[in-house]
Formats: sequence, structure tokens, C-alpha cells
Amino acid sequence: MQLHPVDIAIVLVYLVIVVVAGLMISRRAGKNIDAYFLGGKSIPWYMLGVANASGMFDITGTTWMVVILFLYGLKS
Repeated sequence: MQLHPVDIAIVLVYLVIVVVAGLMISRRAGKNIDAYFLGGKSIPWYMLGVANASGMFDITGTTWMVVILFLYGLKS
């Protein structure tokens, strides 16, 4: 399989973007313990919800939600 130069350029640009984004975020998160664990307390609620929902797409998250629903019911 031979890659076209455009394909190689796309992969390289992607890798550079990912590395630069990682370095920027690691510098910001490395300031203090709140910045690392809590995102500097500046993450909007909807982003936290999306992050939580994305973690529920695997089977363990789905199973856990079904167990909680079964144990507590819809009323909690």
C-alpha cells in the first residue's frame, strides 16, 4: 500500500495539531491541583454533561444505569 503525499500531509498535520493541543492543555492543567482535577472550575455545565454522557456509551455504563434504575426506580 502506498500513501499519496496528500495523505501523509493530512496525517502529519493531524499529529501536529494533537501534540500542540496536548501541550497547551497540559500547561494549563499543571498550574495547581484545582486546575488538574476540576478544570480550573471553569468548565460549563453542558460540557460536563456531554463528558458524562460519553462515558455511558460503553456496556458497563449502560449496565450500571439499568441497575440503578432497577434498584431505585424512576422516582429515586
